[in-house]
Amino acid sequence: MTPQTTDEKSRSGTGEPVGQASTEATLRRVSPPGEDIPPDDSEQALRALYAHRPGVLRLGMIRSRDGRAAGPDGSSRSLGGPADLRVLHTLRSVADVVLVGAQTARRERYSDIALPDALAAARSSLRYRQPHLAIVTRSGILPPGLDPSTTWVVTVAGSRAAALGGPWASRVIEVGGTDISPRTLVRELNSRGLTRVLCEGGPTLATRMLSRGLVDEYCLTTADVEGAETAKQIPEVPAAMKLAHQLSGGEFTIERWTASR
Repeated sequence: MTPQTTDEKSRSGTGEPVGQASTEATLRRVSPPGEDIPPDDSEQALRALYAHRPGVLRLGMIRSRDGRAAGPDGSSRSLGGPADLRVLHTLRSVADVVLVGAQTARRERYSDIALPDALAAARSSLRYRQPHLAIVTRSGILPPGLDPSTTWVVTVAGSRAAALGGPWASRVIEVGGTDISPRTLVRELNSRGLTRVLCEGGPTLATRMLSRGLVDEYCLTTADVEGAETAKQIPEVPAAMKLAHQLSGGEFTIERWTASR
């Protein structure tokens, strides 16, 4: 999914005609077939469709039509659009924590996870008012401006990130000696009350989560845009997963796949 950055908090300022944006944001239920899902501030229908149970690790990714993680500008932002953004906001609104690799967080200019007001208000049953952000890093080099009270630094023992001090000292989670242990990572997040995990990649972290069999749901959006030649490939959906639903909107195909447990 396309990460929300500060630039996207006022999408209405893009100059796109409001009627056109609304039409492109409408989601059609392709499989199983059903009624269209028009834009809604509280996204009640989408939140019901994407209900996130405790203990479920969900992978949320967007790819170009040739399977790459970035569009023409070298970031995933040039892959996104109104329909994709609706699903991204919804996935985040039902999650406790967004998990992302540091390289992706820096390249995509991640900021604190901010939700539209109506979606933030719909989180009343969850532990935290807004989703936390967990960044996997050895270097401890983080995007600027992050709030330590809602950000976690996931790293290995002895790394530069493990030695972070000040307000970050209590936010460091060590999940391995020399290499990140994905299973330990998930367990440590869960132990802190972050039991609804949304992993937004990038491709390397997503592949590791999939290869360890830790992904319960794979939410994959395909944009009808050619990817950057230098961009990594998004991992394919595992053969053992089953399609739960497919939506379409604008030039996007939006799928949710579930693992057989």
